[in-house]
Amino acid sequence: MISLRIGLTALLLMIAVTVQTSMLPHIAVAGVSCDLVMIVVVALALARGPEWGAITGFLGGLLLDVVPPADHTAGRWALALALSGYVAGMIRRETSAGPVGPLGVALTVVLSAALSLGVYSATGSLLHDPAVDWGEFGVRLGIAAGYDVVGAIVVIPLVLWMMRRVVPARERRRVLP
Repeated sequence: MISLRIGLTALLLMIAVTVQTSMLPHIAVAGVSCDLVMIVVVALALARGPEWGAITGFLGGLLLDVVPPADHTAGRWALALALSGYVAGMIRRETSAGPVGPLGVALTVVLSAALSLGVYSATGSLLHDPAVDWGEFGVRLGIAAGYDVVGAIVVIPLVLWMMRRVVPARERRRVLP
């Protein structure tokens, strides 16, 4: 069953990277579009915990770092999304009394958007990336967070449902009341 989860996760990440790099740039506002890979990573972290979130964040970020039209130093998205996935998974762990509600999911997405964009921009500054503009950071963060929350309304429930479907019955009884 774990291999089914890994395969589903890989498929979800590949679909998210493909859609994010090919379709979403066409609906960008001020150069910012929905970060679909980050939303999938947050959903997987909420479904499986911080370790799963960090690993999937690293892999999803690495895919973003190497898939064209990547024009930055490889590893920046991998670090940013690994941290976001870990933090989202920790939020799941801290709310072990029950599932994270809709407001908690929205706040987790906003926090993850701020963390991933902040880490990506900070590493860009350290590496002297001319595309990093701290003067526009607040505007870009606001647009990104809005886009991500809207995208999360559709993506997160779908990913959580799919991950729930691949959980063995003995685990389901132990995790779900």
